[in-house]
Amino acid sequence: MGAGHFLDVEKTGSWNWIFSNHLGWGSFQYDPKDDVLRVPVTPQDAPFTEYLTYGFDERRPDSAVAYLQWEKKRIPFKIDVPNVNDIYVAKMRQELQSWQGFNYQDWQTAAQFCADNKINLEEALIWADKAINAPFRGATIGHEDFATLSTKAAVLDAMGRESDAEVVMQKALRLPGTDAYSVYAYGMGLLRKDEKAKAMKVFVFNQQQHPQDKFWTSLGLARGYTALDDKKSAIANWEIVLQNVPDNLSNRTAAYEAALKKLKEVS
Repeated sequence: MGAGHFLDVEKTGSWNWIFSNHLGWGSFQYDPKDDVLRVPVTPQDAPFTEYLTYGFDERRPDSAVAYLQWEKKRIPFKIDVPNVNDIYVAKMRQELQSWQGFNYQDWQTAAQFCADNKINLEEALIWADKAINAPFRGATIGHEDFATLSTKAAVLDAMGRESDAEVVMQKALRLPGTDAYSVYAYGMGLLRKDEKAKAMKVFVFNQQQHPQDKFWTSLGLARGYTALDDKKSAIANWEIVLQNVPDNLSNRTAAYEAALKKLKEVS
């Protein structure tokens, strides 16, 4: 069935968006008995627009503001999608059965979305496992690396299976291809969740696992010791950080110097 929308313009007071079951030919065939919804709206002043213009702004994952603009008036209408995450999941499920399913990273992305939003977790765990080790219709293979294992751990954590998640993360941290930055980033995630002791273990492990790296390992220890209020150890590691800042991160040097200065002032 077709549907139409109309705008009821008033000289004073609110105007009304009218949503109708009948498409018809504009206002010539408008009949109030076909109204489904009437939404009051206050026209806003706007820069002069010669032609009738429709558009969207304030775009968010689950809403947007549609508007009609003409001459010096702008008439907005907010559109909310209450079940937007369910729509995303259904779309991903559909796509994974087509060409996207031949790329392990698409399975990982779908699983990570579910973990981040704590939805569809049982299926997300299957998707995460496919990203790691299950071929898609025998035509491709999974990929076990820090990223895919981290996604599986995130799904398990969202399911409340913390001990299982920890086992997966310990495997991820120890994979030969896992670099110092990845371990540092994981530790920082723990620190942001105020899991200071657990983060500190990760930062210490990072230095043991990657003794050749002087930057990310020291940066993790500097941030960890700062969080634990161990100023002496924090200062020592900040100084190592400043001696080993990579060229591509030189724009962060001032922030590192400020962190060191702040510790020295109160030590």
